[in-house]
Amino acid sequence: MTTNDNNNKNNTLPEYIQGIPTAKYRSRERRSLIAQYYSNLWKRLQREGHYYRIYNDYLGVDVYIIEKESDKKTINAASKNWQSTYAVKHLYDIVRFSNCDENTQVFFKPKEGTQTENRYKNIAVLYYDFVNESVDYLNFKVKLTIGIRTDNKHIQYCVNKIEVKEKRPTVPSVTN
Repeated sequence: MTTNDNNNKNNTLPEYIQGIPTAKYRSRERRSLIAQYYSNLWKRLQREGHYYRIYNDYLGVDVYIIEKESDKKTINAASKNWQSTYAVKHLYDIVRFSNCDENTQVFFKPKEGTQTENRYKNIAVLYYDFVNESVDYLNFKVKLTIGIRTDNKHIQYCVNKIEVKEKRPTVPSVTN
């Protein structure tokens, strides 16, 4: 097998990735998996004595994972594609290690609707990169949205894959 054949084999999207269906029309199955991942995470946090919270190194705060709040928005957003569901499966690491690029805004005003209904005074947006040197489809960026309440309690609000648009170099036009 040539190197090129091996690269194509490693980058062909399989039907399942770590038990997550990749087909676009399988969102109902992914919704169920996300609910299961949250349930497993809550059990893990309780078992380890973390009381539904994960420390975020970048912000230096505990981020709470709250039932019927953290999972609600994420189930709707993350079930749309397999990468977002994959991210929820790795939510502990995402909350713990997500950060923001230098000179990038982290805090935003909450949007009208669910964010204000949840009594968030501020929203923090952080990012996490999945990196896999051998398989291209496992290289993507996810956005972690954290709601900050008036009592400064940080709540994981949503996590989903984002599309990163590559900046194309500007080439000056040639005139005759």
